[in-house]
Amino acid sequence: MKIRLTSVIVPAWNALKYTKMCLDSLKKYTPEPYEVIVVDNGSSDGTKEYLQKNKNIRCIFNKKNLGFAGGINQGLKVARGEHLLLLNNDVILTYRWLKNMQKCLLSSKRIGLVGPRSNLVGGQQGKMGKLPYNNLQEMDEFARNFNRVSNPKKWFSVKTLSGFCLLMCRTVMEKIGLLDERYNIGTREDRDYCLRAHKKGYILMCAGDTFVYHFGHRTFQANNLDVWKIQKENMKLFQEKWGHRG
Repeated sequence: MKIRLTSVIVPAWNALKYTKMCLDSLKKYTPEPYEVIVVDNGSSDGTKEYLQKNKNIRCIFNKKNLGFAGGINQGLKVARGEHLLLLNNDVILTYRWLKNMQKCLLSSKRIGLVGPRSNLVGGQQGKMGKLPYNNLQEMDEFARNFNRVSNPKKWFSVKTLSGFCLLMCRTVMEKIGLLDERYNIGTREDRDYCLRAHKKGYILMCAGDTFVYHFGHRTFQANNLDVWKIQKENMKLFQEKWGHRG
């Protein structure tokens, strides 16, 4: 498999503790060529200062919060990679995570978007039953075994994927376009993007041989936001745009 540069785009708005863990795991478990672009959406908890000290991170600093879609779009516009990876800052990456996802993505030109399995994600990606770990160390051991080899028999197509960890080729993004920034703060913009990918004729795949850990909603919690209210508002916007709830 040809080695390609992957641009990993991480929006952040406070929740520094989780951003650190995310970036540490990226460095630890990504031997493949990559660049990381962190878009700081006006953090006030030391995130900006932390990022400024890390010379290997490409940073964009916003004075105000542009939301998940706005931050991702800023990163996409400056990304240099042939592969593009959208990543929440409250994700812990694991052994072979990118290699397995890339193999799935490159297995067919019809595949537009690829996501992993996880502990906290909606839809088929998260249907894993009770997981056999009690802490992050045990999770890491579980993921190492789960991801140990690429297995196409575990891949499966889905109607939608979560944007918490989403891989695509640059050519796909160029055909679909950027994320819709009308979705406030975050939620539903990923489902919108998946629907647009379908309409362009792409297949969406879950790399069922790949597990990454997701804390979930840590940016909302760090900024005292009502995630359910925001989801309700964005669901209404989605329904007005597409004529159904998705």
